[in-house]
Amino acid sequence: MLNIIKSKLKNTYKKKSLNSENVTILMKLIKGYFNSYNLNIESKLRKEKLRRRLRKLSTNKIFISDGEFKHTNDNVNITLYVYNRQRLNYLLKLRKRYLSLFRKVTFVRKLQLIRNVGLNILNKQQEKSKILTNVLPNYSSKVYSVQNLYYRNFIKKSLKRLKYYMYYKQLLYINKAKFENSYLQGLINLVRKIYKKIVEFNIINLKYFYYNTLVRKAKIKDIKLNERSKYFFELENLFKLNNLDTTNNLLNKLIEQNKTSSKDLKKVVLNDIKFKRVSGVRLEAAGRLTRRYTASRSQHKVRYSGNLINAYSSIKGYPSAVIRGNYKPNIQYTKLNSKSRIGSFVSGV
Repeated sequence: MLNIIKSKLKNTYKKKSLNSENVTILMKLIKGYFNSYNLNIESKLRKEKLRRRLRKLSTNKIFISDGEFKHTNDNVNITLYVYNRQRLNYLLKLRKRYLSLFRKVTFVRKLQLIRNVGLNILNKQQEKSKILTNVLPNYSSKVYSVQNLYYRNFIKKSLKRLKYYMYYKQLLYINKAKFENSYLQGLINLVRKIYKKIVEFNIINLKYFYYNTLVRKAKIKDIKLNERSKYFFELENLFKLNNLDTTNNLLNKLIEQNKTSSKDLKKVVLNDIKFKRVSGVRLEAAGRLTRRYTASRSQHKVRYSGNLINAYSSIKGYPSAVIRGNYKPNIQYTKLNSKSRIGSFVSGV
């Protein structure tokens, strides 16, 4: 009996180790897919090359949480929480550069003039190409190559100021295409080879990175914090920037404007808001968290803000099990470990 139990335990341990290896390989593959970039376009927008180490530390990327896997006999359902910071960065750059430019009447007139001239050139060239292909049928390919050169030169000269605008639009299109089914099909085929089952992806886009603790962990882990950027990661400042009680601020402004219809406005605003209750954050850190090459004791710090209400049962309406012990089903736990020559720390959210 003991031998049978030992063999069963070994088999289960092997299966668990294989599953964990599959998950780590799969997560690397998914993160590699979403963090892929077009070097040809990005090099045109930058004066200097961005090093690989700095690319890893930069915020200009798509932050992805660890996948939640649900297995059945035939299917594998993978849910991913995504914070698309790259798209927001490109949109901000476009607004800063080109929003004021497109508002100018002279610039809009210039674009219309370029469009009209370009259409006239195309019509004339089509007529000429028909005549040339009839007269010289053997040289039709060379005629088309000369035409293409002419069109390229015309576009480069006329749209010099919109060159960077087109590059940013291309990068936004690449960012958008990563989430489309036609491009995800290649990733799904690779995952199918690992699990040998039908694969389904549920990608949830987050408005703010702290809505999911796994994404917040990835953001803290990858970013080297400066004094200026530390301000955004402190809990007090985080909730100052995005106030928990946003309904009161919004309602006060509306009530000041229209004091007569304050009750009606309150109903409208509260009905339009999706999430009326905000969950909390409990950040815990332990270890040596001092400067380099200084001997010091380990520290244990806890910061708490908000209300840890059971969001799954009260807001979403899902059934939540009551579990014995310290573990609570309404709280999402994540751990972040880091080691260096001078010390180590563990952070739990």
